[in-house]
Amino acid sequence: MIIDFHTHPFLVSSENSCFYKNTINDFDDFTKDMENAGISVFCGSVIEKTKSITKIKELNCHAVKLRDISNGKYIPGIHVHPHYKDESIEMLNDAHSIGINLVGELVPYYHGWESYYEGYMADIYSEIDRLNMTVSLHTQCEESIEKALKEFKNITFVLAHPREKEDFYAHIERIKKYDNCYIDLSGSGLFRYGMLKTLVNEVGSERILFGSDYPICNPKMYVQAVDFEKISDREKENIYCENARRILRN
Repeated sequence: MIIDFHTHPFLVSSENSCFYKNTINDFDDFTKDMENAGISVFCGSVIEKTKSITKIKELNCHAVKLRDISNGKYIPGIHVHPHYKDESIEMLNDAHSIGINLVGELVPYYHGWESYYEGYMADIYSEIDRLNMTVSLHTQCEESIEKALKEFKNITFVLAHPREKEDFYAHIERIKKYDNCYIDLSGSGLFRYGMLKTLVNEVGSERILFGSDYPICNPKMYVQAVDFEKISDREKENIYCENARRILRN
């Protein structure tokens, strides 16, 4: 079984993050591509560039709708916004009340904020902590990520995108330093042969999650990249599904 921890499904065309829009037309195409890549379950947020809290609420509503029509294949992640404390806490509680335990992927540059510790973010983290939810973060403004990891040790944070060598080794040091820090394999990095084996050797397989960033990236390439790396079957199983099941309680 493969759980893709990092995808961005969409309900309407404006939320389609594929660079070449005519490649994928709707959620049916999305789920078929996941199946054809050998992926059984996929997670992540519905994204669109906006600074409007009303629109962000709509994105979360669309994620819930997609979950409801996915026959158990989609685990939604919801958005919060550091400039809207009450609305964010309300969205967290609404999601948690219907069994959603994932926040994000949060993509600040999509929604008009920069730091993972600006505005009311500390209050929002406190509510995430209380609800025992997991957070997926697009890696940017790493100093604020470090502060969140340090201040909220009970929250599991999953950092998206290994990226290139300098950033990759900074991720490794972060994972070693903080027990609540995980990483997913989406986006850039995995196409560099040996990156995954190096990551497993440095931090173990228990804090690595499979992710593709589909429909931005080709999910089958990511499956094949993991398969081809010189790591054990047990390590692959952890990466493909067991770690995601554990942190999402799924």
